[in-house]
Amino acid sequence: MYWTLCLERGAPQRVNHASVAVGDKIYSFGGYCGELDMPIFIDIHCFDTNTLKWTKIHYEETMDCPQGCYGHSVVAYQHLIYLWGGQNVHGASNTLYCFNTKTLSWTRPVTSDRIPKPTDGHSACVIGDHMYTFGGFEEENDSYSQKVYSLNLLTFRWQEVQTFGFLPCKRDFHTASVIDSCMYIFGGRSSEDDDESEFYPCDISFLDINTMKWTTPLVKGSVPCGRRSHSAIVYNDEIYIIGGYDGNREKHMNDVYKYNPVTSMWTEMKVLGKPPHPRRRHCSILVGDIVYLFGGSSPDERSFYENRPVLREHYDMHVLEFAPSLKRLSLLKIMEHQINFNCLPVSLQAEIKWLTSLKLQPVYTYQKRNYTAFAP
Repeated sequence: MYWTLCLERGAPQRVNHASVAVGDKIYSFGGYCGELDMPIFIDIHCFDTNTLKWTKIHYEETMDCPQGCYGHSVVAYQHLIYLWGGQNVHGASNTLYCFNTKTLSWTRPVTSDRIPKPTDGHSACVIGDHMYTFGGFEEENDSYSQKVYSLNLLTFRWQEVQTFGFLPCKRDFHTASVIDSCMYIFGGRSSEDDDESEFYPCDISFLDINTMKWTTPLVKGSVPCGRRSHSAIVYNDEIYIIGGYDGNREKHMNDVYKYNPVTSMWTEMKVLGKPPHPRRRHCSILVGDIVYLFGGSSPDERSFYENRPVLREHYDMHVLEFAPSLKRLSLLKIMEHQINFNCLPVSLQAEIKWLTSLKLQPVYTYQKRNYTAFAP
């Protein structure tokens, strides 16, 4: 594994956004940045993994479009992207929206049966023709949740799933990862029912949708600390956890851990290259053999507001390659050591110039954050 590139041209600066890949394009929805007001309707930015360029998507704004929000989820189903939950200016939402990547338009499917309560900080994933949501913070109950809901993406009927086994504790801002017919839950923020103090579970649990039974396996190896607002991807049927925030130690992280569900083994990965700043509230998306990590926030220890470090909102894009080619690694070394490349073939010279134009050092803005406005 190798951090190969850091790009920042044209990227949106924000945190608590939600992103998903459709084909070779990554679509990022919403989130917030500093004290800027969220837009009336959600904004969408698209990253082309071939050209390594961002574009803002413009669509017709109607009442079928979601409002600007954060703490929501998005999932891909064929060429459609479903957005659910999150916080907007009116509070938490439980309305389902559908974005068509072919027509670049929104619809609001009519759902029925047991619709979940307005929720944010939950997770969502697709297994077969169903979207499954877990946990989050239910605004109406003013509490974390451990409920599982399924939405049939053919009939749009909601169902609260009755599960068995040892349920994961209530939590929000965790991750859900799919391997075969199982949904794996890791991390997040939780608290006891009558206790305002937070804790961060480090166990991993999975729900087999064939039996609807939860299992918490005994794990081995180097177990990552509990954390929230991290990211997770699945590669070759193994789960990779990246970054996040441990509130008990007030520590942001940029580490990478791998979990193998066959051996129940955790491994801390030794990743080459220059890693991103430690951060939370970012997104990581896998396309092919490459992970694209972008956005999120980190503390600036040089600047304080109300005795707390000011958070910097990122708009850099970091590229993590599982199997970088020898050509890519060679070109990076030429760039790193500023080796004269005029003797190389014209095509390689052009590629180095192109990579150099994209490989810009991030320029951060520092804004005083209103911590009461954005609890996550």
